[in-house]
Amino acid sequence: MLTDYQTVTKIVEDDLCLSCGVCLPVCPEEAIHIELDKKRGYFVPIINYDKCDYCGIMKNGKCVVVCPGVEVNFAKLSQQLSMGEAKSDILGSFVETLYAYSCDNTIRYNSSSGGLITSLLIFALNEKIIDGAIVLSTEKDNPIQPKAILATTTEEIIEAAGSKYCSAHLGEPLSKICKRDGKFAVVGLPCHIHGIRKWEQMNPGIREKIVLHFGLYCANTNTKFATDYFLRQNNIDPGQVKNIKYRGNGWPGKLLVTLKDGTVEKINRGTTETTLKGKLLFSSAFHYDFQIPRCLTCIDLTAELADISFADPWNKHFLKKESQGVSMLVIRSQIGKKLVEYANKAEVIKINAADPDEVRLSQNLDFKKRAPSRVWIRQLLGLPVPVYKGKTYSVRVSDIFSYGNYLMSYLTVFPVARLLLPTIRICRWIIGTIKQTIFKVIK
Repeated sequence: MLTDYQTVTKIVEDDLCLSCGVCLPVCPEEAIHIELDKKRGYFVPIINYDKCDYCGIMKNGKCVVVCPGVEVNFAKLSQQLSMGEAKSDILGSFVETLYAYSCDNTIRYNSSSGGLITSLLIFALNEKIIDGAIVLSTEKDNPIQPKAILATTTEEIIEAAGSKYCSAHLGEPLSKICKRDGKFAVVGLPCHIHGIRKWEQMNPGIREKIVLHFGLYCANTNTKFATDYFLRQNNIDPGQVKNIKYRGNGWPGKLLVTLKDGTVEKINRGTTETTLKGKLLFSSAFHYDFQIPRCLTCIDLTAELADISFADPWNKHFLKKESQGVSMLVIRSQIGKKLVEYANKAEVIKINAADPDEVRLSQNLDFKKRAPSRVWIRQLLGLPVPVYKGKTYSVRVSDIFSYGNYLMSYLTVFPVARLLLPTIRICRWIIGTIKQTIFKVIK
């Protein structure tokens, strides 16, 4: 509950921080900075208590009020945002669902899936709808580490295209737009959008500046240890990496690593991997064993508070025939709808109708459906939990066993624990195979 916190310091200590960085620009005393916690492996806020005055007489500091890690009131925010009237238990509120891709073949091929975000941002910039966009690029001196930037040119937007499987915060570019005139877009994960919407609720001036919210479907975010571990398991020294591209060069893509000596390593990812060993390694690194702990209790898969949500179409017919890339869109607001229609009319993108039920089932729903049960388990253990208002999900006792799949996310912060992962991967596969066999027999 919000009343348990005066500042975000205790939120971090309670493993409720999502590493979004929205607390940085809201601090009136500029007492917060964000840094990479080398032990946790993700970004956290650090408060200078010589500057902090606990926001005067407020019960909670403003940093706590906007924090999506503690509380999100979906009902209140959705109502204020005038989202679409259609509803789904996973999709949330929406206007329509679409499949789409960029008409620029280079952007489409080099993006993670269809190139829609890149093309729409460039279109909005060229049409003076926005003056810039907050996107994820990479650190120049550390290409494995994503870095949020305020992109104001086509080149910067293109450079930032593609997925990043690592913790990143938006604090610094959000601080920049506070000090600038203009209209801006933000591309973020569900937690980023949650924090920004809460900030806009508190500060109408920010609401007028951020005119487009692009949300990415997200099951979980990984600590920095995930990529390091995955590279080393593929005999690549992270220190020798010049550039890393998690997705792109067609769909569903491969992981491309360019080394400082010019060598390019192509590594199959989960959907393009053919060997059991490779599949187990990829899922261990990026799905099971290196999650930011708070992600385990997040219920928002589809970025329900965005103007437009973007995802890969993991449907069988796309997996069988698609190679260039197609994006799946959930249009949630009239602002988002008008932008997409305008870009389609200008032949910047190509859109096709999509069945909402197919869109809903195209992702791994079980992980997020089990999140309320993981919240319940933490409550039973007397641990702090997030509060979601305006959401009703069932809690299943059977999900307590699924929690075991993710326990290593709490332990892989310790290098010695990573030595156990090869054995854990095999055990997880054996148990999963047995469960599938039992379910088939029962059916």
